Amino acid sequence: MKSSLYPLTLFAFVCLSSGLPSMALAQNQEAMSTPGTQASSTQDYVCPMHPHIHGGAGDTCPICGMNLVPSKSKEAPAPASNLSEDDLKGSFQVDTALIQTIGVKHAPVATELFGQEIRAYGRVVPSTREENKVSLRLEGWIENLQASAVGDVLKEGDHLFDLNSPQLIAAQSDYLTARQIGDEDIAKAAAARLTQLGVGKKALGIIRQKGKPLTSVPFYAPADGVVMELNIRTGDYIKPGMVLLSLQDLSTVWIDASVPEADLANIKEGDAVMVNLPEVAKKRPGKVAYIHPVVSAQSRTGQVRIELRNPDGLLKPESFVDVMFSANKTYRLAVPTQAVLRSSSGEYVLRWIGEGHFKPTMVTTGIASSEYVEIKKGVEEGQSVVIKGQFLLDAEANLKSGMGSMASMDHGNMDMEKPAPQSMENMEGMNHVGQ
Repeated sequence: MKSSLYPLTLFAFVCLSSGLPSMALAQNQEAMSTPGTQASSTQDYVCPMHPHIHGGAGDTCPICGMNLVPSKSKEAPAPASNLSEDDLKGSFQVDTALIQTIGVKHAPVATELFGQEIRAYGRVVPSTREENKVSLRLEGWIENLQASAVGDVLKEGDHLFDLNSPQLIAAQSDYLTARQIGDEDIAKAAAARLTQLGVGKKALGIIRQKGKPLTSVPFYAPADGVVMELNIRTGDYIKPGMVLLSLQDLSTVWIDASVPEADLANIKEGDAVMVNLPEVAKKRPGKVAYIHPVVSAQSRTGQVRIELRNPDGLLKPESFVDVMFSANKTYRLAVPTQAVLRSSSGEYVLRWIGEGHFKPTMVTTGIASSEYVEIKKGVEEGQSVVIKGQFLLDAEANLKSGMGSMASMDHGNMDMEKPAPQSMENMEGMNHVGQ
């Protein structure tokens, strides 16, 4: 009796042993499904790290191995899709919970105003239009020098120095005599003579108030500025035409930018420019004021002048700055710079087509700026592209492809009849769109 039962017992044990793995795999695949294929249950369980993985009580996540936890809410049945077959072709779907976890954002393909960005280094130089050189048409001796050092900051009307000059004393006498006799024509001619000699309205008023010639006539700053050059000291004797000092107004400065010869043709006067001050981490907008007609034989660069307001004095002469030109500025169909991805097949974007579906689409790009990339072919205005989270979506798509390949195995034997699902970079239509 024992000998007859032994073969039956051994046969049953072998059958059960060979059947358990397949049953367990089937049960696991049924339980560990995505939201679209999960069996209905009273309580749904999800992975806390990968919320798109669903299952039952006691199951573990096939990705990270963590135990599934009860879902906070049971998902409602998915509504009927409004997407067409053309929309869904070549796309992949991601669970809404995962989209929220990743923080996916998208933006429309739109027409934007921008141009080609050309970067160059620049040097701050004083504007010669804001320079005032003080010189006189007479000779004499400098007295009571007030502007005593290079770098002194002066305002228009500040006292510079006094001048003791026989010519000035004679001219003052003529002016006062004409006023005393009441001859207006002669008085006007004498006042004009004093003006030609450099006597300003303020000094002329003092002369009229005193009623007699001044031995030393005061001279004042003709404009705001910084003393950049000082060629006199108290007691010096000056001659006509001698440059006594130079005042430079630095409220407006020039930037001389060195632009490569190949880029000069793309820049024109009036183009917008952004000047970066690296030492103070600030930026200033400006415009191209002048393009020098000569290119340096050594560096093969041309000088482009930018006029820039400098009310706070942060732009110091002879300091270096970074310059970004926006050339050929016009309206172009574009997407945000971060939307464009690159692969071995070329450049592509992830189109958001709704209902959790994303579609990789090859694009042909044009010029690029720091904000936008021109789109010449591949997507149309009004379509939406992913601008944040696209790399994690890429990983999710590849992960689903890998899990799909594993599911196609028959207990260790690869089914060679069924092709493995393609990764996102090889999805249908990606190799020919935009070619």
